[in-house]
Amino acid sequence: MHVAGLTVSHGHKDGNWEPVQERSADIKQVNRGTLVQPNLDGLWSTSLLPGSKDSLFQKCFGGFVLLCLTASWSLGATLPVYAAWLLWQEDAKILGTAILGFLAWPYVFPVKPWPSAARFWLRAAAYFDGGCSMSFEERVPNDLSIPQLNCYHPHGIFTLGLILNSGIRCSAADRKPTSERWRRFVGSNLGPIPLVGLAAEQLVQLPVFRHIMVLWTGNIESASKRNMLRKMNRGESFGLCPGGFHELTLFRRGHEHVFLKKKGFIYYALRHGYRVVPAYTFGESSTYVNALADWCKQARIKFADWGIPAILITGPCWWVPLLGLLPFGDGGLHTVHGTGRTFPRIDKPSEEQVEEYHAWYVKALEELFERHKQRFGLVPDQH
Repeated sequence: MHVAGLTVSHGHKDGNWEPVQERSADIKQVNRGTLVQPNLDGLWSTSLLPGSKDSLFQKCFGGFVLLCLTASWSLGATLPVYAAWLLWQEDAKILGTAILGFLAWPYVFPVKPWPSAARFWLRAAAYFDGGCSMSFEERVPNDLSIPQLNCYHPHGIFTLGLILNSGIRCSAADRKPTSERWRRFVGSNLGPIPLVGLAAEQLVQLPVFRHIMVLWTGNIESASKRNMLRKMNRGESFGLCPGGFHELTLFRRGHEHVFLKKKGFIYYALRHGYRVVPAYTFGESSTYVNALADWCKQARIKFADWGIPAILITGPCWWVPLLGLLPFGDGGLHTVHGTGRTFPRIDKPSEEQVEEYHAWYVKALEELFERHKQRFGLVPDQH
């Protein structure tokens, strides 16, 4: 059974990390569902890509799609080394050159977004018994006339909630809000939403992943400060995972844990007058096992400070090479977006103003979690 409460981790001013106890807001609950059979009744907008619990073929194909995604990370890190090694072998230089040419292609030649690629990646929803859903409580205005910053929690291992339940759905619908594909992938009530999610620079530049995910979908860009400020100066909407590698480091299967020490996104949202929308993906915490969850937590947090996620993940097929990257598929990935708040535009936000709006964000995220946890099988807190 899932942990019922949401654990929020902060960092003290002296830099020490400390978890805050699970919190529970006194909020009216909805009828209970599960990750496999979610209760999405009453949500203003929702789009469910169903799972294929009863179809072995569809589930296997969804697993293949997920393997393409997860393996692109490991292949992107190892193929350049392998290709360089081949170049040193007298009888393998042609193969090494071919591999390097393939890896270099997206860095030399332009690669246009391909809507079919987005639809391919969304086939991953079939792997999960409960599928993947993207829902909104309410959205005013129902467009991007006010630049929007969608903030996703928890980070998870591969940020599957952000990847499958955000802007990629607009790309799969050819970015046409009046189309039948928009109703299917995005939702009939929903207007334009942020297309781009920001990810770590080292991931965006990773060979293979950059080609087949970043460029083919057009939905992932660098989370570097330079790129984020460039987008904000242009008034462009986007999504990100504020918890970053710290939230990834704290991952433990079946525990709802977020890391909210960072306040930079609040500071810049105030400077540019963005509408900040918290979003929570129920089921993200059930996707993998982090074998290091109970080991050297303080040291792993320090590695996260340096941009190094110190984790060791396993899935249901951990004993099979490559298949070990598959997540557990006995649940679902269900992302609920809150109503959000439009921040005032303040050229130089004070520390007190940043603290005030950060406190609002923490409370809004906790209340979002509490309002909807029963929809996906998390029981009320027991006191």
